[in-house]
Amino acid sequence: MKKEVIQRKSLRIVASETPFEHEQKDKIFSAYFAITDYYKKYPNPGACHLISSVFYVLLNEQGIDNDLCIGEVKTGDKYFDHSWIEIGGKVFDIAIQHTLDESRNAPVYGGYNLSTGHPHNRVYGSPSPSGFDRDAKKVLNTPFVKYMDAYPHFKEGAWKIVKVIGKELRLKLDLKELKQTYRDTERKLKLK
Repeated sequence: MKKEVIQRKSLRIVASETPFEHEQKDKIFSAYFAITDYYKKYPNPGACHLISSVFYVLLNEQGIDNDLCIGEVKTGDKYFDHSWIEIGGKVFDIAIQHTLDESRNAPVYGGYNLSTGHPHNRVYGSPSPSGFDRDAKKVLNTPFVKYMDAYPHFKEGAWKIVKVIGKELRLKLDLKELKQTYRDTERKLKLK
């Protein structure tokens, strides 16, 4: 029987108490939780590639160097295809909260599990015996702008989500400029 962890502090408080340090820590925190709030308002199980892509753009637009990672994650004896962000080698994973198989997990902030406040215990970039499924291969091989344009829920694609959350972060974003800026973006394939 799996022991249930009771969340006694808000995720924001736990994140603020982690030892993650960065010169733009406040902007990272604000972007992380703006996306988390959006995700709670508009849940989308299995949207790791989308959420990480949006987070990647919002961080870059604030001058924060980060890696848009794709790989497999191992938790216990289970593997799954996934996307996440790394800043200075530290994992930031918002989408892990609600996976495609409907699993509920604690988000990761700067390498820390936000339910426990301790370092996470997942292995990011751990190749499985079976490798990527068809969907993950497609995401990896689709040019970034084409991927963002193809999001079906908005005429502007996933760029609409970037603009909505960006406005909350007080960013002035132009769709044409964004597409030009990110035309050569590639996901970083992570394999340990």
